[in-house]
Amino acid sequence: MVELAEKKKRFDLIPIFYEIDPSALKSRTGCFNKAFEDHEKRFDAETVRKWRRAVDIVANISGWDSKTRSDDSKLIQEVVGDLCERLYSEPSDETSEFVGMSLHKKRIESLLSKDDSDDDDDVKMVGVWGMGGRGKTTIAKCVYESLSTHFPSRCFLGNVKDDFHKHGESSSSHLRKQIMSEIFPKSPLNARCVSPEAMKRRLRGKKVLLILDDVDDIQQLQELAGDCKWFGPGSRVIITTRDKRVLDEHSVKHIYEVKPLRTTQALQLLSKHAFKTNRPQAEFRQLCLDIVEQLCGLPLALRVIGASLYGRNIAFWEDKLCILRNSLDKSISTPLKVSYDALDEHEKTVFLYVAGCFNGEYMDRAIMVLDPFVIRSKPRLVTLMEKSLISMSNNTRLWVHDLLQDMAKDITCEGKMKKRKMMWNFLDIKGLFTETMAGGSKDIEVESIILNMAEETGLCVNPETFKRMRELKFLKIHNNSTAAGSKVCIVNVEDFDYLPPLRYLHWEAYNLKSLPAKFETNVLVELNLPDSSVETLWSGSQLGLRCTSIELVPDSISRLSKLTELRLSHCKRLKNLPDTFGNLTSLKHLTLTCCPNITVFPMLGNGIETLSLNGTPIEEVPSWIGDKVNLTCLDMSECKKLHNLPHSLRNLKNLKLLYLRGCINITEIPQVAGEMRRLDLYGTSIEKYGILSEEEALVLHNRDMDFLKGFLTRYVRMYKRKRNSR
Repeated sequence: MVELAEKKKRFDLIPIFYEIDPSALKSRTGCFNKAFEDHEKRFDAETVRKWRRAVDIVANISGWDSKTRSDDSKLIQEVVGDLCERLYSEPSDETSEFVGMSLHKKRIESLLSKDDSDDDDDVKMVGVWGMGGRGKTTIAKCVYESLSTHFPSRCFLGNVKDDFHKHGESSSSHLRKQIMSEIFPKSPLNARCVSPEAMKRRLRGKKVLLILDDVDDIQQLQELAGDCKWFGPGSRVIITTRDKRVLDEHSVKHIYEVKPLRTTQALQLLSKHAFKTNRPQAEFRQLCLDIVEQLCGLPLALRVIGASLYGRNIAFWEDKLCILRNSLDKSISTPLKVSYDALDEHEKTVFLYVAGCFNGEYMDRAIMVLDPFVIRSKPRLVTLMEKSLISMSNNTRLWVHDLLQDMAKDITCEGKMKKRKMMWNFLDIKGLFTETMAGGSKDIEVESIILNMAEETGLCVNPETFKRMRELKFLKIHNNSTAAGSKVCIVNVEDFDYLPPLRYLHWEAYNLKSLPAKFETNVLVELNLPDSSVETLWSGSQLGLRCTSIELVPDSISRLSKLTELRLSHCKRLKNLPDTFGNLTSLKHLTLTCCPNITVFPMLGNGIETLSLNGTPIEEVPSWIGDKVNLTCLDMSECKKLHNLPHSLRNLKNLKLLYLRGCINITEIPQVAGEMRRLDLYGTSIEKYGILSEEEALVLHNRDMDFLKGFLTRYVRMYKRKRNSR
């Protein structure tokens, strides 16, 4: 706490000495002295030294002493009153436009100050970066006014982005003229000084303060402030932008991120505009807190909403709060939408998906699902972070500001319902299914449905609707379960035989026992059915999950207690299976052929009969394999890293087929039971087959031939049956 208060200037430190004599703290007598002696026995000397210093600092700060008050209630009243004054007091240099300006100015001016490590004769460029509506322009104006007296030559160039778009090809020349006319107001040469070279020649001997506000493209910086060598010693250039990438490309080293206001600052700003005072009126205090929570510290939104509430009664405030909770006020959405409109189509798609479904999810998981919608979605996510439209926490989870999330929902509701690519709104989705029941026939172009049932009572789904959604790739139904069961009811269940070829399926409380038989899973990346009634994944036979982009098998797969077969061959992204896989006691057949990221032998239930792990980089077969007494076939051919098999393999009396072809690190013949039909050791490093006599080898060969004959006979019969059924 002392470090945050003293070094980082994050807050003021105000001690309360409760039943403690401050003088005892200063002298460190009594219990304090004993406490530090005990600490010195448990912790290193440097740590205890820091603690002693912190106590010294606190002891010398003026605070409250409980012993000087008659009772605790009086102390509490004084503390609360003093804190309110501190929180709502207005510093002398605060503007009425923006609360918290002193801190912003202080931090930006520290970036602008001279640094011994700076090159280019102490010319500095500083970027002010943040999401639209956070007050970047207001901050830049305040800093400009504060520093103007130190720079006789100065220029504030606002709305750079808009002017570039407005003037087209001549925009660069027009804006350079504007800069030069402000810096050299009496010079007749300004009209002719339009080229970057001429501008550079005239400015490089001049100490100037230049503000370039609302820049959104690197070309704008190159044309107006090429680099630090354009300006004379001591010059300062401040650039405001929503796109951090612009600053990085222009090699701007010093960047200040404008973050949302803290709750106390947000309350003060709202009160300034709603009540013309620094604090809310008592009867409006809770409403103010609720509105501040909805607006998430966004200064623009607080000013706009606060002004709209000035002089209004409580009923009006309650209505406005209801609007904010259910949709984004247009006065707020308009400036926010400017950032969205500046994106290209791919970036817009990624933003809408993150806002709608991957808010709070890990970045890697989002990329896995998004790549088919937008080729290589990761660079787009980085761009959105640079433009302050999304952010990422330290543990690589994506985060979208609540106001931006509301804006995204509004965007998806634009245009005709059947033409929308994404659908979030419950009433729209309900209307779509209702229209189908009434006899709709046209195709529905929707690609994604994200249905949040948290505040809804129920929805009836006609399965025929899905047959008109040929382009549907993404289906998420969540917050769907109640004590009574699912809120989503499928009518005419017997007709539910089709789902489009989804890439992502998340259906909470799915209340049928299986998925539709005509559900093509060859592009499925994630299947998530929490709290569902599924007993088998689908009725009939399904071409498994081979050759899909599945990356992770969730722990929850252990709930599929009746799963008997799982094929995941050629899944190039698939990682090691979870330990809960061993709980699948009904699983008989598992195929993980040619999965290059499967490095660990999977946990298995006791019901396993055939296991195919060929072409994987597995190095070791665990000794517990000897407990899987039902195992009849183990295929680990072409496992180049596999070492010798454990001796417990001889416990597998039912093992008939063992394939180790191409396992170059196998040096010992495996110890197996005597009833083997096929033991393929071709391409291993085994030098002697000592345990097999010539007679035993001949018997094994004959069994191989018998097995091959039986296999071919079954294959031919199956082929004839399929041909006759056509």
